[in-house]
Amino acid sequence: MMRSVAGAVLRLYPKAWRDRYGEEVADLIAARPVRLRTVTDLAAGAADAWLHHRRIPGARPLRVPLSAVLVAGVYALWLLWGPAGRDASGLVFSSEQASEAGWLFRTAMSCFLAAGAMALLSPLQLGIAARAAGKRAPYGAAARATGRRVLVTALILALPIGLVLMMYVGVELGWGRPVGALGSAMAGGFFVPALMALVLPLPLAAAASPLMAGAARAAGRSLAVAAMLNAIAWPAVMGLMVLGVRDGSPWHVAAVAAGALISVGLAALVAWTALRRSPDDPAALPGHSPLGPTRI
Repeated sequence: MMRSVAGAVLRLYPKAWRDRYGEEVADLIAARPVRLRTVTDLAAGAADAWLHHRRIPGARPLRVPLSAVLVAGVYALWLLWGPAGRDASGLVFSSEQASEAGWLFRTAMSCFLAAGAMALLSPLQLGIAARAAGKRAPYGAAARATGRRVLVTALILALPIGLVLMMYVGVELGWGRPVGALGSAMAGGFFVPALMALVLPLPLAAAASPLMAGAARAAGRSLAVAAMLNAIAWPAVMGLMVLGVRDGSPWHVAAVAAGALISVGLAALVAWTALRRSPDDPAALPGHSPLGPTRI
């Protein structure tokens, strides 16, 4: 029984460690009595091996898939929107604070709406570029293939983008529970990064082809502007929080603060990824000028 448990714990070690030391340790387990202390020592060793993974000979750097990070970030934002939006309607502002609160509210709303618009408009540049490149010889077939790939990706993403957009619009129009001025002001910070994450596969698909690299770069710049607008809006939300903080619970303040950090970080990650994976030069294929084949 304990020998089987020890073997299972041994499989928890990093693959590089098991490739180098696994057989030797397995032989020791098979040759000696296995007690509870042996199992706990193996478990502690597995934790230490993961903490010092880079010291193992032949170990590769640990990589977390981008899709997993984006999904986790969006899920965390929507979980935080529950307590953040639920208590937002409880914050009220005095008549003396009306002017400051109104300016902060308009600033946050404008920035978040502009960020969402930039995120949604960025794929249009890809469509225009694909249509123009498809008419240019001799690269029309390659451009059309890239354009079809981008179009298929857009069709797959259309439904989730539409759902997120409807949720955002519904909050702003008060279709669900009332969230008050603060909730309307900060709702964009919880939904715009999700829109940006859903749009990201489009410039990444376009960047795979040199013919679409320029358009992918332009879309990445649009997402970068959206990320900056999203970051600019959050200080205005925090200003509203400060004005009405005496009426807010600590859990509400913590949820909004955590949401702000995740929102800014997630939007910045999307923009950075789009720019990093798009070449600086729109570029041409070897042996051809931007206007067509080179004649000698």
